[in-house]
Amino acid sequence: MRLLSRRLGPVAAAALLLGVGYFLGSVKSDPLAAQPAGKVVPAAGTGPAAPPPAAGADRRVIAYIHGSTPITREEFGDYLINLYGRDRVRLFVNRRIIEAAAAKRGITVTPQEVDSIIEQDCAKLGMNKAQFLERVLTQKYGKTLAEWREDVIRPRLMVQAMCKSQLKIDDVELKKVFDNLYGEKVQCRVILWPKGSEKEILRIYDSIRSDDKAFDAAARSQSYSDLQATGGKVDPIGRHSGPATAKFEEIAFNLKDGQVSEMIDTGNGSMIIKRVGIVPARADVSFDAQRAALERELTDRQMDELVPKMFAQLNKEANPLFILTPKDETKEELDEKSKRLGVDPAALEPKK
Repeated sequence: MRLLSRRLGPVAAAALLLGVGYFLGSVKSDPLAAQPAGKVVPAAGTGPAAPPPAAGADRRVIAYIHGSTPITREEFGDYLINLYGRDRVRLFVNRRIIEAAAAKRGITVTPQEVDSIIEQDCAKLGMNKAQFLERVLTQKYGKTLAEWREDVIRPRLMVQAMCKSQLKIDDVELKKVFDNLYGEKVQCRVILWPKGSEKEILRIYDSIRSDDKAFDAAARSQSYSDLQATGGKVDPIGRHSGPATAKFEEIAFNLKDGQVSEMIDTGNGSMIIKRVGIVPARADVSFDAQRAALERELTDRQMDELVPKMFAQLNKEANPLFILTPKDETKEELDEKSKRLGVDPAALEPKK
């Protein structure tokens, strides 16, 4: 949401996709981690060799115990699936859907392109790669750099390539972006409540609307740490922010200085906006001088809208049928799966 954070280009877009689970989650295996099993001479005193794997099993070995007893990739895979399968299966399937669609269109992404995006993101955040890994990937998302490369950046670049023909870059749209970045803005403070906070909101709502000290106390004690640290202060809100934040933008510009909004439903909770004042337009920046930067920004913004739509289309075309039930399987998905398999939905629900 641009209302609450500065634009971070692909990082912000990837974070948006993280919320709906499009890209993250699969663990990329190392192709050198296991070699084909060969003939092994048992060590003295270790007993007979283990029976051969069943037909169709993955016979590649990841380890030997007792000298000659193999532990196969299939066994290790079953172990990992039992532990993490339901958490990761949807995300892995989504990634495979994207890769298949990209291959069909002749789209490839090089390691250098992925590296370039990561470097750009680090620069926009004012971090080096080590800081990005620690503060963003590890602390915020619990991901390794390898996972981020393969499960976020690479699939997203593939989908972006599929969306390029739908971009609309013209002077009308560029001037909207220019006005959003350099035109008049409204400085605001916000308080966010997660879902389920209705009783708390009713208890303090009147006081925080009428009493500056009560608003300040609530802003500095709210649940979201980033907003708590700033007393609810967010980046100034400009016009033409886009469909996702148009409602908040309209409310902010229609408030008077010092006025607090009605309660706003964000879909994930509730929010109020307090207008602090106007930030004048910048007279020192010209449209022509910023054209190249505006084109990049407009491209990022349009991609933010096009990528989820493109993935939804790819997912519909792929029509995945999950035999291993995702942890977040919806009732609609369960009902559809039962129809396709011809079984009762109750028989497909995973055992707890």
